[in-house]
Amino acid sequence: MITAITIVLFVLFVGFQVLYIFIPLFCVKSPVKPSKRSEEAGITVLVPAYNEQNIILNCLQGILHLDYKNCETIFINDGSTDHTLELLDQSLTLKAVHRLPAYKLSYNEVNAVYQSERYPSIFVIDKHNGGKSDALNTGTDYAKHELVITLDADSVLDPNALTEINEAFLDEKVLAAGGMVQITQGFRGDFKRPTPVFSIPWLIRYQILQYLTNFYLHKTTQARLRSITVIAGAFGAFRKYALFEAEGYRKTVGEDMDITLRIQRLIKKRYRGHKLLFIPTAVCYTECPSNFKSLFSQRFRWQKGFIDCIFNFRKSFFRNLGFSVSTYLLLDSLILGTINAFPSIVIPIFLIFNKSYLFVVTLLLITILLAYQSIAAMIISTRYGVKYSRWDYVKIALFIPFEIVSYRLLGILFVTIGTILYFKDKEGWHSSERIGVKYQTFSEDINLPQEKIV
Repeated sequence: MITAITIVLFVLFVGFQVLYIFIPLFCVKSPVKPSKRSEEAGITVLVPAYNEQNIILNCLQGILHLDYKNCETIFINDGSTDHTLELLDQSLTLKAVHRLPAYKLSYNEVNAVYQSERYPSIFVIDKHNGGKSDALNTGTDYAKHELVITLDADSVLDPNALTEINEAFLDEKVLAAGGMVQITQGFRGDFKRPTPVFSIPWLIRYQILQYLTNFYLHKTTQARLRSITVIAGAFGAFRKYALFEAEGYRKTVGEDMDITLRIQRLIKKRYRGHKLLFIPTAVCYTECPSNFKSLFSQRFRWQKGFIDCIFNFRKSFFRNLGFSVSTYLLLDSLILGTINAFPSIVIPIFLIFNKSYLFVVTLLLITILLAYQSIAAMIISTRYGVKYSRWDYVKIALFIPFEIVSYRLLGILFVTIGTILYFKDKEGWHSSERIGVKYQTFSEDINLPQEKIV
C-alpha cells in the first residue's frame, strides 16, 4: 500500500516538475525586449508600513526614481511605534491635507492624511494599527487611480516597473498581475543598473535560487495554465474595481493569497474570460531573511496563510474557483506540498532500514529533476537580462547539487511546523527581522534626490 501511494505521488510530482521546466523554456523567447511606451494610465502605489524605520527610505528611493509620470504613492503608516512617520516627514516635508476616501471598504480610524511639499505625488496616511490587510484596505479606499500597486515597505521598484505594468494592463481582460521579485542582497552597484552577484552567504544563495525558480518557472507556468493562486504581497497590481468587488483584504496571515483567490473567484462568477498575469519584466527588489530565525518565521507565516486559505475556500474548489486553480491548489500545493511532507519525514527512514531500492531510485530521480529545474531557472533568468559573471556561474553550478540535498530539505520543516502552528494559533504573526541592506546594495545611490526624476 505504501509503495503504491509513493508511486502515485511520485508520478504527480514528476508531472508538475516537467511542466515547470519545459513550459517556460519553450514559451519565453530570448532575449526579452523591453515593452514599448504607451500612454500612461493612472497608477496608485500603496506601501503599508508598520515599524519600518530601517528600510522605509530604501522603498522611498525606488519611488522617487520611477520612470513614470502619471502615478501617486500612498504610504500607510499603520500605527508604527518607531520612527517610521518621522523619517517620512523629514524626507518628504509633510503637510496635512483634506482627502476623502471612496467609502467602499472598512478599516481602522485614520488620524490624518498628509501630502509631501517636496514631491506632491506622494501622500502619507497615518492610521490606528490594524494589520497589513487593514492598511491595504485603507490605501485602496483612498487611491485616486484605477490601477493599484501593492508594495511591501522592504521592496524597491525598478525604474521601469510601472511602465511594464502599464503595458500589461492595456489588455482590459487583465484583472490583476504579479511582478518579478528579486532579492536585494543578490545585487550590487548602481541603483538603476544593479548587477547580480553570487558571492553572498549561502542562506541567501538558497533563497535566490528558490525565488528564481518560483517566479520564472512556477509563475510563468501557472500564468499559462491560468492557475495563479498567489500574487506576491511584495509586488502586485490590481484593478481597483476588482479589489472593491472582492470586498478588499481579509484579515489573515496570508492576505496576498486570499485576495488572489478572491479575484479568481470573481473571474469564475462574473468576469469569464478575464485573467491574472505574471509580468516578469516588472521588477522589484526585496530584502530576504539573513538568518535562520527570520527565515523560519517567514516561512511559517507563509504556510499558515496557505492552510488558512485552504479552509476558507474549501467550498469554492472547482465550482467557484475553476478547474485549473482548484487542481493546482489541491494536487501540487496541498497534496504534494503539504500532506506529503508529513510522511516524507518517516517514510525514508522506514525504506532505508528495509533496504528499499525503489526509494534510492526515486530519490535519485527527484534530485535530478530538481537540479534541472534550477538550471532551467538560470537559463530563463538570462533571457530577462539577469546575467552573472562566469565565475559566479561556476559557484552556482557547484551550489545547486549541495542545495538540493541540504537547504532544500528545510522545506519539509517549513511545511510541517507551519501547519502545526496554524492549528495552534492561526492568527499569530511571525515577523521577520528586516535590517536594511544599504551596505550590500545600491551603494552608489543611497542619498535621496532633491527632486523627482521623470
